[in-house]
Amino acid sequence: MATDKVLVGVLAIQGAFIEHVKMLGRAAKQLDCESRVQVVEVREPSQLAELAGLVIPGGESTTMSLFFGKNLFGELLKSWTEKRAVLGTCAGLILLSNQLEGQKEGGQALIGGLDVTTSRNSFGRQVDSFEATLKLADPALHSNQSLTTIGSHAPLTTSQCAAKPDEYHGIFLRSPRILSVDKPEVKVLATLESEGKATPVAVRQNNLMATCFHPELTTDTRWHCYFLKMCMKMS
Repeated sequence: MATDKVLVGVLAIQGAFIEHVKMLGRAAKQLDCESRVQVVEVREPSQLAELAGLVIPGGESTTMSLFFGKNLFGELLKSWTEKRAVLGTCAGLILLSNQLEGQKEGGQALIGGLDVTTSRNSFGRQVDSFEATLKLADPALHSNQSLTTIGSHAPLTTSQCAAKPDEYHGIFLRSPRILSVDKPEVKVLATLESEGKATPVAVRQNNLMATCFHPELTTDTRWHCYFLKMCMKMS
């Protein structure tokens, strides 16, 4: 790359992109790597070239799809995501999914890459938004391990996160649902447990990670710390 900084982008079209920018900044501080990481807002395809990773935030997936189609952003992203770290939240999950149920008429241009089948708004409309305690399947996200720092900055305590190290407080706003994990290469990172059934709500496949919920709307930096570590490995 042309800079010594690890550049991490946030797609700044719509949705809670400012919240992601702020959370990535907090995560960099938490990991004591502020001097190495630079977070930038991304609005043009040309900005992708120097990035180690990109966050695709929540919002209206159809609007985002139309944007990608107008300037070939989507086509560029399809090849770009093969070698860079990507975090998709809510609508970002929809765009990264290889299979989608409940598409609007005319369909949506998907970036793809995640071998999951996703359903739009399957957790309910805006009025059905909710918060829930999630189970974290990957120990790297547990509050007493995931924030082991690169430098000397103290990690978050469990009291600053969820009640238990392997739990996370998820916020769901018009959220998509992962109906199925379609290949063994897809790793389930978190589940929502209800009536004895564990539903995947966060997944990772190689350099792609996606969540049904909105980690940027909490004070818990674990997901953004996890993502920054992915980005630094890709730089």
